[in-house]
Amino acid sequence: MVLFIDAASAGDTPTSAPALPDVSLAPAVVVAAGADSIDTNAVTRLTAFTAAGTEHGTGFQVDDGRIATVAHALIDVRGVGLGEPDDQLLIRLDGEGATPLGLSPVNDLAAFVHPTDLSALPIASTPAQPGETVALAGFARNERLEVVTGQVLSRTSGSDYGMSEPDIFVIDAPVESGWSGGPVVNGFGEVVAVIVGTEQVSGVTIAVPIEYLPRP
Repeated sequence: MVLFIDAASAGDTPTSAPALPDVSLAPAVVVAAGADSIDTNAVTRLTAFTAAGTEHGTGFQVDDGRIATVAHALIDVRGVGLGEPDDQLLIRLDGEGATPLGLSPVNDLAAFVHPTDLSALPIASTPAQPGETVALAGFARNERLEVVTGQVLSRTSGSDYGMSEPDIFVIDAPVESGWSGGPVVNGFGEVVAVIVGTEQVSGVTIAVPIEYLPRP
């Protein structure tokens, strides 16, 4: 059986607040050659505040107002922070007056709507095809936003990779812990999928098609 691991990042010791970034790191955004089709201003660092502590991942805004991320980062979530720790937009996701949250555990996707200063990625009108070059973005452990390119290897059954959802993209691209919830974008700058993890043996990226993104 092929082992599936997620790409979210959690601290060894849960805390009530996110860790401060390493300000010595530069540049703030690292973009691979040929990956400039993606609007990085639409992608944000996401901090999930739960009863157990905090977990870091990635989120992005699409042009219908939804902010997309992964469901596994929002288990028992109380709220999320978007952006860097010293300038976060804090959004309450539980209790009275909370922002509605759409969760689809079977697809490992989540979405909510809240005003932000983020740019918006258009949703692709056609799905990505095997052999197509795509760009992927996410916040790595060093807390920098990174963008890489890869090739869509297949659209196949998720059960081969430990997921119950039968429809996923397998992409030949390297991602790190923390990239969960990041966008996969085609050459026209349109989002085609959401990163949910990596396969442990081969290192390929697993992404769920954007059409499965739930509505709050």
